[in-house]
Parts: sequence; C-alpha cells; structure tokens
Amino acid sequence: MLKHSKGNLIDMAEQGLFDVIVHGCNCQNTMGSGIAKEIKERYPQAYDVDSAMSYTYQNPIMKLGNFSVAADNQIDPKFEIVNAYTQLHYLPRSIDHFDYESFELILRKLAVISPFARYGFPYIGMGLAGGNAIKIMTSLELFAMRITATGGSATLVEFG
Repeated sequence: MLKHSKGNLIDMAEQGLFDVIVHGCNCQNTMGSGIAKEIKERYPQAYDVDSAMSYTYQNPIMKLGNFSVAADNQIDPKFEIVNAYTQLHYLPRSIDHFDYESFELILRKLAVISPFARYGFPYIGMGLAGGNAIKIMTSLELFAMRITATGGSATLVEFG
C-alpha cells in the first residue's frame, strides 16, 4: 500500500524516515527546477552522478529507463538519492514530457535491487514534467504493493 505524507522529502530523509528517495530527472543533465534543483543544491554529489551518466550515455535518450544513484558513502546522513530518468526533455512546459514506460521499468529495477528499502517519492512527474497523475499513481501503487510484500515501503510525499 502506498503511504501518503506531507512535508519536505529531503528533510524527511535526513531525519531517517527513508533509505532511498527517488526523483524524476530529464536526460539533459540540468537538475534546474523543482525538487531536482533542491537536491542539486543540497547534495551536489547527486548532480555529479547525473553528470557522469551523461558521459556514459553520449545520446541522452539512452538514459531513459535508467537511473543514477548518489549512495550512502557519498551522503551524510545515510540515504540514497536516485536520479530516475523519466523524461527526455523539459521544454516546453505545456506538454507531457513524462515517459511512463521508463518510469515503470525503473520501479521494477528498484524493486529487485532494494526490495526491503523504505522509499520516498515526491509527486514525481505530476508537476513540471506535465505527467498524467492517474497513470503515475497507478504505477506507484503497484510498486508499493511489490515492495510491501518484501518488507519495504513506499511513501508519496506532498511538498508542504
């Protein structure tokens, strides 16, 4: 079951409420707005691993469906930041840039890699990316069911 909470996702992770926070990134290596900007400012190592992915995948579209991780040896307090590549572009703002298949693939990968983790998500893809909230929530609910069955948890955090 997907849990719901209100607050600042990063602050909550720093308080020890999450082992992993997952936020959506475009494949253009910007991290220039929304929660990505706050993560870049507070944890520049998350941007560094995003930049490294840009060198690994010379063509940005190759990043879709993948993610980079700023791991606990790079962050104090100890939690991981997952840069989930869920959109190729970010402009213009008036259209849906969210790649639903990529998001579902990322969630499947995370469920296998860290099935016991306590995951925290912002309203991923439902803001600046222009994604369809119903589709995204359905994917998050399925992920939460998988994770809960293995002892993990998933929480959607509304900023505020």
